[in-house]
Amino acid sequence: MAPCCTDPQRRNAAASCRPRAGWPALRRLALLRAALAALALHCGGSSAAEQPAAELPCREPLCYTASRLEAERNRLLLYDIDIVDTTRGISHIKADVAEATGEDIASSAWVLTGHVRVFIPEGELHADRATVQFANKRIDTMTAEGAPAEFQHTLENGQTAHGHARSITFDMQRNEVHLNGDGWLSDGCHEITSGHIGYNITSQRVWADIAPGDTGRVHGTIKAGTSSSGSNPCATGTAP
Repeated sequence: MAPCCTDPQRRNAAASCRPRAGWPALRRLALLRAALAALALHCGGSSAAEQPAAELPCREPLCYTASRLEAERNRLLLYDIDIVDTTRGISHIKADVAEATGEDIASSAWVLTGHVRVFIPEGELHADRATVQFANKRIDTMTAEGAPAEFQHTLENGQTAHGHARSITFDMQRNEVHLNGDGWLSDGCHEITSGHIGYNITSQRVWADIAPGDTGRVHGTIKAGTSSSGSNPCATGTAP
């Protein structure tokens, strides 16, 4: 017997010709794919058949590569992900798993877990877990958590600033990091310990304070050391 949708005598039987089961799910998946295309979460240029995905250049504001993708309505799971933000120089965020929820993927929060690493032109951030907020196809802010979460930044004088805290918030609009909870920051010459430490990556400005009602204090240490050549790199170093 001919299928109902190809048999002219049975084609008018609309109820039996229209696929029912699975259609809503397919439609939701199509809408999700459209949302991903609108966000430009793909690597432009050559097709995947021409070269490996990891080597595809990112010619859009935001791209990603992953080893596996799982999608359903308003939810996206990505494994072994590498997110590339080209709007402020090339910035990478890597993690074992990323989960995105919401109808507007371009302006939503993504939760990253497992070996979270952030690479920006000025430094790096490592954490166990992070929540990344996207806004208008770019990374807006990120809050990283760890035991502890760690941050480092290469200074203009060649030294490296290191910091760690229970939680680190990275404001990419202002190019600032905020270390919250057992915060510690050092450039090798100066060390600061406080419940909250703010650090502007561009100006290398540092500020520290405590939460209202907190009985803790801001603690600082100024070191005086000499290098193997006999010079004192801490004599004219920039605070911290």
